[in-house]
Amino acid sequence: MQTFGLIVVLVVSVTLSGCVALPVIAPAAMTAGGDLVKAGTVRTFGGATQRTFSVSLSELYAATRQTLDRLGFGPPEEQSKDERVILYAYAIDRTIRIDLMPITGEMTQMRVFVRKNSLGKDVATASELVTQTERVLNPPAAERAAQRKPGDRRTTAR
Repeated sequence: MQTFGLIVVLVVSVTLSGCVALPVIAPAAMTAGGDLVKAGTVRTFGGATQRTFSVSLSELYAATRQTLDRLGFGPPEEQSKDERVILYAYAIDRTIRIDLMPITGEMTQMRVFVRKNSLGKDVATASELVTQTERVLNPPAAERAAQRKPGDRRTTAR
């Protein structure tokens, strides 16, 4: 079904000319390469992977720092610009830029750019950084259970 939709979009875009076709082609081009990103996560033509989280800037910042540390990155360089926080981290042949931008007090957008050898883009690594940050914010049930202390018991009101 997705292939049929892609074919329809491409046929329509071929019949249109010039700049009019670009908005029609753009959504298909972003997903035609095999979705490396989770639903709700977007890849842009500039090579960024972005996702909006329902957490404050400080919560997303802490989760991002924890993710970078857990994945073996050194302490990132930081910049603050207006209300945005920009983190730069470095790995083997890669430079990572993470922009954290508040949308509201409890909603923040994360945009991740990964440059490989300063020429190429690495969307797979960018996507994995977003996914791992989400895991820090919302650990799977098994991880939550393992993090509980042995004497902790959750009770529910009936």
